[in-house]
Amino acid sequence: MSLIQSIDEVMAREKIGERAIELRRLLHRKAERSEQEYGTMALITRQLHALGIPCRAGIAETGVVGLIEGARPGPVIALRADIDALPIQEENGEIDYASENPGVMHACGHDAHTAILLGVAELLMQLRDRLRGSVKLLFQPAEESIGGAERMIAEGVLENPHVDAVFGLHVANDLLPGQIGYRYGQMYAASDMLTVKVYGRSCHGAHPSEGVDAILIAAQILTACQSVVSRNVAPTDAAVCSFGTIRGGQVRNQIADYVEMTGILRTLCPETRLLLRERVKTICEQTAAMMGGRVEFLLEPSYGPLINTDAMVEQVCANAKELLGDGNLFLRREPSLGVEDFAYFAAERPACFFHLGASTGDPRHDVAHSSCYDIDESCIPVGIRLQTLNVLNYSL
Repeated sequence: MSLIQSIDEVMAREKIGERAIELRRLLHRKAERSEQEYGTMALITRQLHALGIPCRAGIAETGVVGLIEGARPGPVIALRADIDALPIQEENGEIDYASENPGVMHACGHDAHTAILLGVAELLMQLRDRLRGSVKLLFQPAEESIGGAERMIAEGVLENPHVDAVFGLHVANDLLPGQIGYRYGQMYAASDMLTVKVYGRSCHGAHPSEGVDAILIAAQILTACQSVVSRNVAPTDAAVCSFGTIRGGQVRNQIADYVEMTGILRTLCPETRLLLRERVKTICEQTAAMMGGRVEFLLEPSYGPLINTDAMVEQVCANAKELLGDGNLFLRREPSLGVEDFAYFAAERPACFFHLGASTGDPRHDVAHSSCYDIDESCIPVGIRLQTLNVLNYSL
């Protein structure tokens, strides 16, 4: 019996796909925000214990690490799933698994990632006689906030035993279930977070010449910062400078003495990253000075770029082609300016991060981070089968 036939036979006999879908719905109903995934941690721990898989909980506060040891010596492969939800009020009233936690929902598919990894764990326990080496199951918190991957690495999850390679996936609603998206090299951008505090001098709105207008300074800064990408970044490169919040002023008839803005820089090239940091800082400080005010510029480096290992991508593509057919593999020709903290794992070990088709066919549900987000759950058994193949066929 071929490996795929063995996988499918066990999947069908043990109803692993159906059980994983039920788990995804439970996780969706019990959605928890980043750094607050205590119930999710407990659920994962119970599931692993029920499968006879030893695990440690409380890694990076709310993460879980399980270890499956195979029948023969070999490499140690890690599989990662992020477990946190988003601070969004769900508006999918028509589904019976909508979030029961007000203001929190799985609007990015992390519930599916977690269910898939639990399904892989169950399947691998049934196929341990085919497993060389060990598999570490990384259930990672706080992908949407503080970078839980970095904290898990700092607590030693890639050691004892030493991890040789890491696979990760993310549902993608621009692909259909049964389709896989892949990219060699850089897949996601680097990110920096900005806070710009603009200080002016207040006065009556009827006599603006007596003050320094922080709102006007902020408006000039916002406009000027857009020139950084259009005039300082090469057209063949890509970058984003976006401000998402602006707050300032007390009353309508007073010139504001303070405005605070927050935003992001997203870049693909390390040199462009340094350039944008410096240019945006200079624009903020000099614009404020020119208009009689001053600026406090704060930059917080965030996730680095996610760079796949080409040989690992080749393995995922070979496995996906065998499982799903060549026509269901789609090359991502350009990297995304989004970010993904799997980048921390990829910076430490050979790694591949790929996309798992999950489109519902309904535009209302296919926009990630929206209040109506959902997936076609038939992608879950596909993810289980492919990640299991990635483990059992691994060689580097």
